[in-house]
Amino acid sequence: MHDKAIIVGDLHLGAGMAIGRVAIGGTLNSRVGDQIKLLDYVLDRAIELCAGHIILTGDIWHDTKPHPSLIAIFIGWLKKCQVNCVNVEIVLGNHDMLRSGSNFISSLDIIEEMDLSGVNIYKNINTIFIGRTAFTLLPFRDRKCFSVESNAEALEVVRNNLCYELSGIPLTYNKVLIGHMAIENSIPIGDEIDDVTNELFCSLDMLKGFDFSFLGHIHNHQIMQKSPYISHIGSIDISNFGETKQSKYIAIFDCNAYENQFVTEELPTRPLRKLSITIPKDTEDSTAYVLSEIDKSKDNYNQAIIKVEISLESPELKSVNKSQIEKYLTQQGAFNISSISESKKVKIIKKGINGKAIDTKMDVTEAIKTYAERHVEESMRADYIQESIEIYNEFKLEGKGLN
Repeated sequence: MHDKAIIVGDLHLGAGMAIGRVAIGGTLNSRVGDQIKLLDYVLDRAIELCAGHIILTGDIWHDTKPHPSLIAIFIGWLKKCQVNCVNVEIVLGNHDMLRSGSNFISSLDIIEEMDLSGVNIYKNINTIFIGRTAFTLLPFRDRKCFSVESNAEALEVVRNNLCYELSGIPLTYNKVLIGHMAIENSIPIGDEIDDVTNELFCSLDMLKGFDFSFLGHIHNHQIMQKSPYISHIGSIDISNFGETKQSKYIAIFDCNAYENQFVTEELPTRPLRKLSITIPKDTEDSTAYVLSEIDKSKDNYNQAIIKVEISLESPELKSVNKSQIEKYLTQQGAFNISSISESKKVKIIKKGINGKAIDTKMDVTEAIKTYAERHVEESMRADYIQESIEIYNEFKLEGKGLN
């Protein structure tokens, strides 16, 4: 039986490479490797469950002009699906489009030209039938995709298109919407929204004709309504440190079921951990303090990508030994240390001394002397003042054309 479909959120192949292990020689950046593993995991689950379809919500690549190696990787995965008799349905996302106004081309055109059996790309709204379930596939649309003056008019066009698709579905069928548009009041977490002015946000009311709605585009998994079920399925992977607390899911839909039609299953994503540590001003050993704070943390660092942000409360505190911290985290099982940054609080310098403030009204010589008294060590002050005045005098001569 091939009456199950696996619904998968935005792939964004090539995203987050700045935090992965750098590619060396013929190897891939580790972030791409993680994304490939997740795709293979989805295919393995499809084979185990005898699922005949994988439905992707779009944004196959993170860059609208993906690197050829990323295109080749995705095509290779599609061929593995083909060999295992798993059909792949791809909904067009905003990252899959290169456009000028309402006209666009897509990197997915390359795959379309290959004419792979069992691989279908949806650039326009369409409905497919699997078992007793109708899947309406809604590609990305914003106001610029339509010849209208306002977002409200564009949303009305989308609403009418959805109503038209619903009218062709038998009443006894499950009605499922899978698309690449944002739901009103959902919470974006990154660069999902390219153009806020022209973005279309679907109201819950627009989707009420469907029994289940799974939308991509927004990366955070969010259930917007339980009945009828409306959600953002979320992206397939954790791509940045703004998503560290998130879990990623796929939905497994039984296309012949009359109840309990789907389950969500958490994906085995690589964890990202961000450590923010503040070192108190009376600390003797900054590095030892950071290491002790890492020990106190309940986070699991095993196979994680880690970012460390250190703040020193006083400018007198010694800088940390970053190499020692990186070595310690690696010993704890960390996969990669993305960055270790350090910032210090500086002393606030008073603007005036004896009622004087440096401004454009002050005599230049007096300003130089005042600045030196505030910021230059006493042993170097006289030389600093003399050289500064000489530079100023040369500048004046150049300005008069006398030098």
